[in-house]
Amino acid sequence: MEKLKNRFKIRPIYSVPDFPEYAIWNRTIEMCEIVEWPEGKLHAQKPYSYRHADPLGAEHFINLHFLGPIRTANFKMHPSWEEANVVVRIWVTWMDYEKWIISRKWHLLYVASHHSNEGPSGGNYMECSELINTLRIEFNRSFPSYTLATAAIRTRMRPPFHLFCPFDNSVLLYDELQTLIYNVPAVPARRDPGVKSNGKNFTETYLPPEILYGIFERLDLHSLTRCAQVNKRWNSIASDSHFYRDVDLKMYWHKMNVNTLGKLKKRLLKVRKLDMSWCNELLIEHVFNNSIASILEKSKDTLTHLCLNQTHCVSNSVWHGILKCPNLEELRLRRINFHYVDDCLMSCCLNGITKLKILDVSMSCIKEYHLIEVLKNAPNLEHLVMDECSELKNLEPILTTVRDNTLKLKSWSSLLTFRNNQVDNSQMYEEFGQLIHLEQLNLGLCEPLPPYGGNCLKNIARNCEKLKRLELIHWRQLTDEELLPIITKCTLLFHLNLTNTSEISSLTLSMACENLPNLREICISNCRKISEEMIEYCKEKYQNIKIVRRKGY
Repeated sequence: MEKLKNRFKIRPIYSVPDFPEYAIWNRTIEMCEIVEWPEGKLHAQKPYSYRHADPLGAEHFINLHFLGPIRTANFKMHPSWEEANVVVRIWVTWMDYEKWIISRKWHLLYVASHHSNEGPSGGNYMECSELINTLRIEFNRSFPSYTLATAAIRTRMRPPFHLFCPFDNSVLLYDELQTLIYNVPAVPARRDPGVKSNGKNFTETYLPPEILYGIFERLDLHSLTRCAQVNKRWNSIASDSHFYRDVDLKMYWHKMNVNTLGKLKKRLLKVRKLDMSWCNELLIEHVFNNSIASILEKSKDTLTHLCLNQTHCVSNSVWHGILKCPNLEELRLRRINFHYVDDCLMSCCLNGITKLKILDVSMSCIKEYHLIEVLKNAPNLEHLVMDECSELKNLEPILTTVRDNTLKLKSWSSLLTFRNNQVDNSQMYEEFGQLIHLEQLNLGLCEPLPPYGGNCLKNIARNCEKLKRLELIHWRQLTDEELLPIITKCTLLFHLNLTNTSEISSLTLSMACENLPNLREICISNCRKISEEMIEYCKEKYQNIKIVRRKGY
């Protein structure tokens, strides 16, 4: 199996003490991620078009590759936390190196499993009879039902006959077995003659262009392309660039090949919102980058929202095209490699992004001086997301730039960034109190050294009166006294995440529930000094507050 990138990793479940009964299942995989409260984030991406909205809204995916062909009997999603739901989408296929051989069709499976105390027998199964060597699991941490931090995915596999074979011979064996398993004659497509009246096609005679335009405006992209194949008249109408102003192509990543992208380029002329996340999975990098650059060139005057999450890398031509979009308000480049962009190009021509309001560079390798140059030219920036940016180590120049140039900043998220491993950023945390318009602040897993953590919270409580959401995950040295200013002064706070703050006691929980009138969510997982009696008391007395303490964390 390939090594999962960034926060996600796999390991045998029998090494986890919470699941000793799973020791017999040597094919069990655990997917771990960091806790996040998803609901209510200001910087969360909203659907660019209701016609193309993904019901799951998947943000992340992992690929699991096996060395030989397997026949997956079933999948099981088993949450390891109480009161947790899991909603995922599972795709299966056969992949040999860089060539994808799609066995019949990709299977789109939804799994919603509830916590069960029955061990391996609990949860839901989803049958699948394909011969595969690749699993792709898509999930969304922002989905309301997805509130767990550790999920165990168990695939119970049996080899087809004796076919645990070397990978080199697997293609031949795969072809032979697929012929045996699915030896069903293909059914030719039936040509629909259509309904005719007086020798003419019904749709040609009785549907004026205005009606067709109204119908096509309500169709998703897949249905629209199917309509374009009906006849020349429908093709002419369906190819109008008017229908391709707000386009979300992430759902169709598995259909994005050279031919499909070439046809779309002709229609994407005046795009306003464009999401092409994951769309280079089946494309060569330079082909994808050239296509993006071409689309940006045609839509530079109209483009306001651009999302290229997890498309591996950004080239010089793509970055140059981004900088030429003067009306760009939202830019999402999550998990992007910037190493292919020249330093001089990253720092010049930035006057074209002055209207930028949302910038998301999470899990990317953007350099500090590059980010600083962008921030200097984005005075209207309201939301800055840079979770898990390994190249960002020094907080001082970035926070100083934000404080001096972006006066409207409402949300800051730097989860697992600016840790004190190499550069001591502790003293700079006191400057967060200068961001007076802050409504949401995420400083998880980057705790400053004492006493700067307490000073930081004191300054925030004094100046950030609009603060509504605060996440302090893994602030192990945070005490009740240091958190007291937040509880007493930030009266608009509705969400407080104190996961793994081991020094917090029951006093903080009772005071937070009593003094914060707008509080709706508080997470105290792994806060060992908070007693179960106090939790039960607060749950009974303050029923409007959701108190979460997950034992599996």
